Amino acid sequence: MAHRARLLIIAAALLGVAALASSASAAGLLLPRDGSIPPLALKHHRVTIDVRDGTAVTNIEQVYVNSTSRILEATYIFPVPDDAVVMDFRLMINGKMQKGEVLEKERANQIYDDIVRRMRDPGIIDWIGKNLFQARIFPIPANGEQKITIQYTQVLPFLDGTYKLSYPLKTTQGTAQTLEDLTLTARISSHVPIKTVYSPSHRISVARPNENEAVIGFEGDKVVLDQDFTMYFGVSKKDVGLNLITYRPDGEPGYFLMMAAPKAVFDTDEIQGKAITFVLDTSGSMTGVKLEQAKKALTWCLDHLGDDDRFNVVRFSSDVEGFEKGLVAASKANVEAAKRFVDGFEAAGGTAIDDALTAALTAKVGQDTHLVLFLTDGRPTVGETEPKAILERAAKANGNRARVFALGIGDDINTHLLDALADGNGGTSAYVKPGEDMDTQIAALYNQIAFPVLTDIQLDISKVKTYAVLPSKLSDIFRGGQLLIIGRYRGDGDALIRLTGKMTGSERRFDFEETFPAKRDDNAFIASLWAHRQVGFLLDQIRLNGETQALKDEVVQLAKKYGIVTPYTSYLVVDESALTVPRPIGPRPPGLVPRPTVVPRRPMPEESRAPAGGFSYDDDEADGAAVRTATAPKKDAYKAESGAGAVDAAKTVRRLKDKERSESEVSAVRRASGRVFSFRAGRGWVDNDASGTEDIAIAPYSAAWTKLAAELPALKAALGLGELVTIKVGSLTLVIRAGGLTTLDAKTIARIKAGTR
Repeated sequence: MAHRARLLIIAAALLGVAALASSASAAGLLLPRDGSIPPLALKHHRVTIDVRDGTAVTNIEQVYVNSTSRILEATYIFPVPDDAVVMDFRLMINGKMQKGEVLEKERANQIYDDIVRRMRDPGIIDWIGKNLFQARIFPIPANGEQKITIQYTQVLPFLDGTYKLSYPLKTTQGTAQTLEDLTLTARISSHVPIKTVYSPSHRISVARPNENEAVIGFEGDKVVLDQDFTMYFGVSKKDVGLNLITYRPDGEPGYFLMMAAPKAVFDTDEIQGKAITFVLDTSGSMTGVKLEQAKKALTWCLDHLGDDDRFNVVRFSSDVEGFEKGLVAASKANVEAAKRFVDGFEAAGGTAIDDALTAALTAKVGQDTHLVLFLTDGRPTVGETEPKAILERAAKANGNRARVFALGIGDDINTHLLDALADGNGGTSAYVKPGEDMDTQIAALYNQIAFPVLTDIQLDISKVKTYAVLPSKLSDIFRGGQLLIIGRYRGDGDALIRLTGKMTGSERRFDFEETFPAKRDDNAFIASLWAHRQVGFLLDQIRLNGETQALKDEVVQLAKKYGIVTPYTSYLVVDESALTVPRPIGPRPPGLVPRPTVVPRRPMPEESRAPAGGFSYDDDEADGAAVRTATAPKKDAYKAESGAGAVDAAKTVRRLKDKERSESEVSAVRRASGRVFSFRAGRGWVDNDASGTEDIAIAPYSAAWTKLAAELPALKAALGLGELVTIKVGSLTLVIRAGGLTTLDAKTIARIKAGTR
């Protein structure tokens, strides 16, 4: 009974926070003049950004919902984006131009102080120190909607050939979401050809109509607004462009992220023809839907071969049969004959993986890049069946350095064999779980590798010491693709980066001059991306070669520092609403209905949900907060070669190794202001480097709290973690808690800045 009562108390407390947090909108607030009414909820948020040679014109459409039975007057607040010189700012309300004003930081901070005291929301801290646009809006119809359209022009920051485009989406409390859609479209045009396009924050689509234009899109329904939209795009006149982004905190080696991409448009003679061998398992276990889907996908691939391509199809079960003895031209007659060959496949017999690989890898290919697309749903049962021997024989047979792309179907496969086969031969591996559409995944994989542009890539960086560079073996670059290289560096200064490879059979060299700085505070996401990829690399070594104490220790060290779920670590996943002390927000006017659908339990990042990412969550309850324990596949799954657990482990490792986005952390570990914080019962977020002593305590939402953010903006991310935070500043330990200082004098500010007791 007591347990049930406690759950009801928790639910009521969380609902109180939800009523406030659900109303907070990204990139602006619509605050009723009546302080007892929370900010209005955001129905939809649509953004169009037109960028021409580094100047961006942003058009925003937001629709807010007034759930009260009263006509409201409100103030619209919009924080002006960082790193931008705003040239113009216009506000349209219901189709009419309205007056507003842009306030400089000093006046804006006074308004932010008022908002902080009214909303008691740590997320507001990020706005302090920014310019502010505000406008009065009246009337807002009762039980109705208010449409606001904003336009502003800004000059994008540009460094070493790379533009950075940011748009504020992160909401206060970090838990709100749109009632309907969030849609963002960016149209980029540049007189210097566009090469690289990358977003560390969102999964974007990129269309390249020509060399000088790109269209970027993101769309989602009921999107959780927990991080700002960030995108980088690089420009270069070279056939292959390379751009560098760095992050280097004080006292540590730096982190770097390189993006390499070819031009978007090629003449016919600039795309080298490829040699491709399709290898398909037709053993008895492929009977039924699996074989029909595979045949359909293979037929689609044959229809999309290029005029200059050569190909072959190899079928294997207990025996091996080729469409032809060797590679043949992709003529219409040959393609039609191959499709008839595929149509006649029947599922029967065992699985002769070794013989099939030998047949594919010993083909005579000449100067063309040879790609092998290998599909199987089973383990080797005919001929050589020992995985180690199969890998050795494949390496010996692959004198032409063919790229092997392995696709495992179902759970009864040897994941260790397929992963090692692909990684050791310049390709990648992927897996189709039971019930997933195989034909779609095969077609998607073929599309990615259909047009090789730069192959046999080598990277050399001079004058700066780099290490722990991932991937350790660089993959080929295909048309429409992009190569991300991430690593650490020591030293600083100007460096020569040389990228070499083969393009249309000829050796090519591309030189780039870039700077590795001694200190750089922004782009902290690179450290997290590197850590995730490094953990993926280490787990792969453990899977394929066995566990050693050194590998295990490094995995645990990185997992603890960055809050990464691994077989050796699990973390409490804490609802964001449980991390802020709930409090009443004043009497609720009649007709103001909370929208529980706006703030559900904080969703986990897509790649962290079982079974796709191999993670699972166990519901629990601790310290009065709703929590879940996030766990990776068990260690036994990493040791196993076959089975559902082994496939989940393989997919988890692949996602870590290929991680490109800085999704919000899923555990009670956060990185903020260059520090690592852990959530501890009764103490809130605690800097892992902080001692148990308390030197200065500051009350959240007080004048001291906002002044600290304004004077030390580098601490804003840490202050925004919540109402109970411990931060190490030099030798000082700051504690944000109730009962702390409400004002700060100049002497105390100077002491904090100096970081001395």
